Amino acid sequence: MRIALLTQHFAPHFEGGTEFVARAQARALADRGHRVEVLSGTDHPHQGVDVLREEVDGLPVAFLPRRPDEAYDLELARDRLLGLLERELAGVDLVHLHHWTTLPGRTVSHLRRTLGVPVVVSLHDLFVTCPRFFRVPVAPVEHCPEGPGSFEACAACCSPDAPGLPLAELEAGLARRQERFDEELAAASALVFPSRSHLASVSRFARVPAERVEVVHHGLCARLDPPGTEHGPTALPFTAPPLRVLCLGHRSEVKGVRDLVRAVRGLEGVELLFLGREVEPGFDAALQREAGGGKLTFGGGYAVESLAQRVAELGGAHLAAFPSRVAESYGLVLDEAHALGLPVWVSDRGAPKERVGEAGKVLPAEDSEAWRKAFSSILAQPDTLESARRAVSDASRTADHAARDLEEIYRRLLGGSPPTASPSSGDSR
Repeated sequence: MRIALLTQHFAPHFEGGTEFVARAQARALADRGHRVEVLSGTDHPHQGVDVLREEVDGLPVAFLPRRPDEAYDLELARDRLLGLLERELAGVDLVHLHHWTTLPGRTVSHLRRTLGVPVVVSLHDLFVTCPRFFRVPVAPVEHCPEGPGSFEACAACCSPDAPGLPLAELEAGLARRQERFDEELAAASALVFPSRSHLASVSRFARVPAERVEVVHHGLCARLDPPGTEHGPTALPFTAPPLRVLCLGHRSEVKGVRDLVRAVRGLEGVELLFLGREVEPGFDAALQREAGGGKLTFGGGYAVESLAQRVAELGGAHLAAFPSRVAESYGLVLDEAHALGLPVWVSDRGAPKERVGEAGKVLPAEDSEAWRKAFSSILAQPDTLESARRAVSDASRTADHAARDLEEIYRRLLGGSPPTASPSSGDSR
């Protein structure tokens, strides 16, 4: 099967969570014998060459630079790129789009019409309902609209990025934008969501054809190398304080990291270990002040492949915690923590709570006192954490499992049989 993956960015130009998942799935599909090629947008400036070609992980990658007049806006018209996509994708059996941001806003409907092949769409965030991607409002807006069809608050939220544009005009533009993305979703052959929680979030604001929905969990997107013999294990049994709590990923207010620090402030016997980068300048210094003398260790960024080694170098951990304030669409760090053998505590917002089971705990977001009581309970009864540690599965889901699920969807679409209306494929192992 000749499969083309379309992404907003791709390594080595840039790689965030969406691109990391897309690259892992591309590798896994190629390993299963498919001919996989990647077409990606890029923020590298257009310098007279329409297509930049590279090889990444043994896969051909074609980057499409945008010209200055093809900026990020509500329209995402970019008709020139539509022509390039059509030319580059000639002869493929199927297209899988992972994001529109740097590509044309009419990519799905155009390719369905011109190429006549199935176009699968993965929804990684809330971009189809929000130009800011995540429906996290900025001042003076306190809350997003509760449902579809209202764009007054959205216009106020987006107005700082559109100086001089009247709010009424911006509101009308946002309404048209939603109509176009609803048309894109309607044109897709299948819509892949990484979690049922994210499906519910998108469906609150966009028209999602239920009969085309699939839920496919990403799984672990890189194989973890074992730690060196000079260090001990990464996942430690907890028998007595200090309780070493690992927090992975980017640090910012929306990730709830400050709530975690507040939860353990003044609580003897808890240490917080951070791997990842601050994404708000000065945020780590603010955390140190918030800790009031509590022990925080910042270990810097990490590559997933070397994560076990990095945690071992820090002395290991008993537990991982992810107290996000936002509705995460999936939560790659949960799979990473489980791959380390760690039980995981998560907030009650978004997708991570779907996968914790008995190998962790779900606690209320933005409620430091509830988290503090949970930590205090473990400190008082150390053996209660052991059952959660034993429940961590050795057979974690990986990108290989996701590739098999996607392959099944692709084959069904190419075979002409109707897609299932039951989003069950994400549960297979």
